[in-house]
Amino acid sequence: MTSWRCLVVSQEGRRDWRIVDAHDQQNAVARLIAEGLTPIEVRCGAASLIERLNQPVRLGRGLSIGDQALIMTQLATLIRSGLPVDRSLDLLREQARNARIRGMLAGMIAHVRGGGTPAAALDRIKSFPAYVIGVVRAAERSGRLDEALTALAAQLNLSASTRSRLVTALTYPLAVLAATLIALTLVLTMVIPQFEPIFSGQEDKLPTLTRLVLGISRAVNNHGALLLFGVVLVPLLLWMMLRSAWGTALLNDHSRRIPGLRLRDQYIAGQFIGIFATLVGNGVSVVNALPLARDAIASPRWRRYVDGIEQAIRAGSRLSTAMAREALLPQAAIRLIEVGEHSGQLPQTCRDASTVISENVRARIERIVALANPIAIISLGGLVGFLVAGVMLGIFSLGDFAG
Repeated sequence: MTSWRCLVVSQEGRRDWRIVDAHDQQNAVARLIAEGLTPIEVRCGAASLIERLNQPVRLGRGLSIGDQALIMTQLATLIRSGLPVDRSLDLLREQARNARIRGMLAGMIAHVRGGGTPAAALDRIKSFPAYVIGVVRAAERSGRLDEALTALAAQLNLSASTRSRLVTALTYPLAVLAATLIALTLVLTMVIPQFEPIFSGQEDKLPTLTRLVLGISRAVNNHGALLLFGVVLVPLLLWMMLRSAWGTALLNDHSRRIPGLRLRDQYIAGQFIGIFATLVGNGVSVVNALPLARDAIASPRWRRYVDGIEQAIRAGSRLSTAMAREALLPQAAIRLIEVGEHSGQLPQTCRDASTVISENVRARIERIVALANPIAIISLGGLVGFLVAGVMLGIFSLGDFAG
């Protein structure tokens, strides 16, 4: 499939950009028209810089994953208690903590009371992932809405918990990094220039370390803006290169040699299999579950990988065989999925595989953070000590010159 960027006009007259995965341009246009949208422009390929700048900026759109998990958990509890969907949504609206969430829930209530389904109401507010809507739509047909919402709540809570633990673990090293940069900037721009007149005329006699520190200080003071621009521009250019077709091919060829990329791939693998298990376990067919799970993944590499799995299955291949064609999923996960295919327990084995991968990722992150904290502190002390030593050696050498 190809991702098509589409500028559309809604029935209310609002212009918006949509991403549609379709085999060709005509199929993409047909899908947009079926949703009640009028396509104006339909393009494929990477978006140009001008096109990205012309797209509207939206702040605060959608819900955080924590809010999504909370709404699903509460809604599942209320429906399991016997309340109808509209009354359950009304209770959630009354308890909502901010006006934006209350407005979203009010829109859902109006749609449901107007004869719409819960899945259509979720789709209408554009605040939940596509796989959530797919699970709810399948549960409406099977009559197991409360079970589906409970499964969705568990998956969303797991994702929220993993992200929260990752953010918490990285907070301290990032704080130390920020303190290091601030300390270095202050020392190089305010402290060391005060000592530079003392060494004037004696530069050739100063220790190498002192000359190096003075040179760094002059570079920061004379070209600070250029250095700052380079610090921002180089990562941006690197990111754009890695997002290109050449960069994607490079990452595919060397993914196993890059530790950070391997860990990210394992995290995405756990997320993908967990979402896929939630979809299949609630009545969504494998072929329909794959594109829904793909839409929840931001990585272009993984989206293409899932597209390849879908095409292989439509061609008659088994799920485990299709997943093993590229080395993105761990072999242990593929073996579990293969067992699930033979035993008829595919949803459960997928959940087990997701749990194994997620626990492995969590353990590796904790080990990395356990090492990152002392390394960050030692680096901070080492850099400050390097600057102080350069200045002090220069001052001590002045006494030798005078002697």
